[in-house]
Amino acid sequence: MRSPARPTVSVIIPTHNSGETIAECLKSIKNQSYADCEIIVVDDFSSDNTIRTAEKFQARIIQRKCNPAFARNIGIANSVGRYVLLQDSDQALAPSVVEQCVRKCENELVGMVRIPEIFVGKGFWGSCSAVWKNSYEVIERSHGKEVTVFSGEPRFFVRELVTQVGMFNTKLVWGEDYNLYKRLKKAGIKEATCRSCIYHYELVSIKDILIKDLRYGKSMPIFVQETQEKVLSQMFKRAFLVFRRVSKDFSGSPRLIVGCAFLLYLKTSCMMIGLMAGFAT
Repeated sequence: MRSPARPTVSVIIPTHNSGETIAECLKSIKNQSYADCEIIVVDDFSSDNTIRTAEKFQARIIQRKCNPAFARNIGIANSVGRYVLLQDSDQALAPSVVEQCVRKCENELVGMVRIPEIFVGKGFWGSCSAVWKNSYEVIERSHGKEVTVFSGEPRFFVRELVTQVGMFNTKLVWGEDYNLYKRLKKAGIKEATCRSCIYHYELVSIKDILIKDLRYGKSMPIFVQETQEKVLSQMFKRAFLVFRRVSKDFSGSPRLIVGCAFLLYLKTSCMMIGLMAGFAT
């Protein structure tokens, strides 16, 4: 039961065949120390058990053929909360995330909150991908703006501020959260970071990882055209620095280093193929 004294938080989750992870995602919301939450699942007509699972957790379900950016806009437009939390279906919240984010906004008068993200991998390729992504923050702390791009953007917002800047650009399949963040910063919206984290479960199959990178690569030209942001050189530099760190810090696990190196090669190749395909269309 929601307390009238506390603001509602709307948790918005885009889904498409998310049956393997959606239960853990929704369970983490139900287990929050802050109970005044509504759950909105915007589903791209899943053919697995996604909808049945969402119904078990009393989520509000909206089905629409759309990309994740459009799905989030639909969720925001149909939400009732003063705040919105944008969560992915392969993520789980630590128990106090929502409570800490609300306190940050209420006590520090900020309009958006970053939530630290910890990547979790199952199986060999999932573990390699998690090691890779968990190294981003370390590299960004040591190299600053020269490699800081698309990492750890805020996920918790004052709903009204998101609508004021036009919500998500629905043309973007890649970098849409970064684009929203930049527009909020340009509008002078203050931000904070909470202590609790989000756990992000990496894809297990190398095929699925590479299909995702191919899709992102194909979407990059659209991002550059829409935003005029020059980010590709930063991304490739960060990839090199991350691999150098992995090679140094995981010297006791040669199998992991080889796996990360091979994954880097494949991911870069897929992104470049997708990039060339995107520029060609």
